Amino acid sequence: MNSQTKIVVIRMKWLIAGAAAIAAVIIALILFFMSSGNSSEQSNAKVTGAKATSANASSVSDSSSDSAAASNSTITYVPGVYTASVMLDGNPIDIKVTLDKENINSIEMIYQSDVITTMYPMLNESFNELAEAVKSNGSTQNVAYSSDSKYTASMLLSGIEAALSKGRAK
Repeated sequence: MNSQTKIVVIRMKWLIAGAAAIAAVIIALILFFMSSGNSSEQSNAKVTGAKATSANASSVSDSSSDSAAASNSTITYVPGVYTASVMLDGNPIDIKVTLDKENINSIEMIYQSDVITTMYPMLNESFNELAEAVKSNGSTQNVAYSSDSKYTASMLLSGIEAALSKGRAK
């Protein structure tokens, strides 16, 4: 048996330079994907509520505001607080809707676990935009949302609609 132990020597400056190069590539990739996600989100974003800026206000058509006013005047509710639950990756989210006879007063999201805010940091912002749009429209119909978050927005809208349907006068 003629086996000899071989020792490989790596100089410290080569090790540091290699680690720095790998870290730089990873940071560049992260920045690239984050910046491309934000630009597509901004270009696909639609005006969804009363907080439209003057620049975005021109993209809102008069027919949609007329239909929202018409749908708002025909819908009556039984005053009260109604809730509906939706599941987001196995975590329950309760949606609480407060109604009076003709208006949606508030829409809130209640979750039992902090895991949701950690896993979905943009969930609150998306929900608040949807809630404002639903309150201004008076219903969940004709509410526009970004195509980047279509699954989450449709899930939240279905929860809001479930709570609203419990409070509709028959």
